[in-house]
Amino acid sequence: EGFARGPGEEAPPAGVSPAEARGMRSIRWLCYRPEHAPEALVCANMLLRRFLLASAAMTASGNDEDADDDRRDLHAPKVFVERILPRGLMDEAMDQCQRVEDGEADVYGSISMPMMKNLEAEFYSIKNFLEAHTNYVRFLDGIHKTSPCGAPSAAPFARGGRQPPSGLETEIADKMERNAFRKEKMGSCKIVVELAGRASDALMEVLAFAGGWLVDAADEATAAGEGTDAEEEAAARTEELEAIRSAFVPRAVFMLHDVLDKTAAWLEQVVYDTLGKFDDAGPDVLLALFGSFDDHASSRSEDDDAGSTTESSLIVTSRAAPGYWHKKALSLASTVANDGNGLHETFDDAEMERFLKRMAESYTKLNRCSNSQTLFDH
Repeated sequence: EGFARGPGEEAPPAGVSPAEARGMRSIRWLCYRPEHAPEALVCANMLLRRFLLASAAMTASGNDEDADDDRRDLHAPKVFVERILPRGLMDEAMDQCQRVEDGEADVYGSISMPMMKNLEAEFYSIKNFLEAHTNYVRFLDGIHKTSPCGAPSAAPFARGGRQPPSGLETEIADKMERNAFRKEKMGSCKIVVELAGRASDALMEVLAFAGGWLVDAADEATAAGEGTDAEEEAAARTEELEAIRSAFVPRAVFMLHDVLDKTAAWLEQVVYDTLGKFDDAGPDVLLALFGSFDDHASSRSEDDDAGSTTESSLIVTSRAAPGYWHKKALSLASTVANDGNGLHETFDDAEMERFLKRMAESYTKLNRCSNSQTLFDH
């Protein structure tokens, strides 16, 4: 507290404290010479761990489901990765270690290649999470700004006292109205679906990170040096990684479920709005809308029935159908239960209870939205 910018010192980036900015820039001095790149990466990872631990402490002391906190959080490490660190730092660090491994006479270094690969995995683990968090915040902003319900409009031919005609003219007018409505919905659905897709893909990349997100692969043989000091540093690093992993893996899982569940709920509002506007014709309008977002449409045989088979498929395969997103939300149970990346090991009892409750809710919602009778019966 009370850390002030010194005379002549460059002003910190917006939203970054002078202390945080000074820590970032101190590492930048190590990036000017290629032979210092491995040590720069060690220091960069150390600073990123401190940022994440501070974020975890702030989240633990507040409301971990506060969307506003999610928007404000992790700004400093994002600035550090995106604006302070040189783009080629990782390549330079790997190249320097490789030259040391090759025994070049004019090259020195104390970090082994196995340790460097571990540091590389650590850096990209954190970088991937920061990018996923950015996509998550963009999703929250986008879905809050995009209404699932269109503005009410007067019935055709009821304007200006004109009476609705009968026959073919009415049929054409109704069809034009449905097509205009569907195109309007396609525009808003595209915004939400694309934001949700980017956020969910980025978060899943975190959860499926090769070798496990922030899993420490270092051992005594890969420690950055020898002796008591190096062992203590390695032990402290391992402890920090475990603490960050325990804090952020459950957080990433809940963020991903939040994206999938909110998207499904938004699309359910589209369903209700459409059924309320077109009554008996509503299901046909919705199926046409779903068909516009169906990734599996091109793979279906032309011999498939266009009736119930297509209908039952669309309500779970179309990205504009709430069932598609509820199904993805429920599949998180398998992702977390998979022993491959040890995700479930990071959950405490309260977090696991909360997760299982969300899975039960997603199961109930999927049952409702994967049946055309219950989905369209509103």
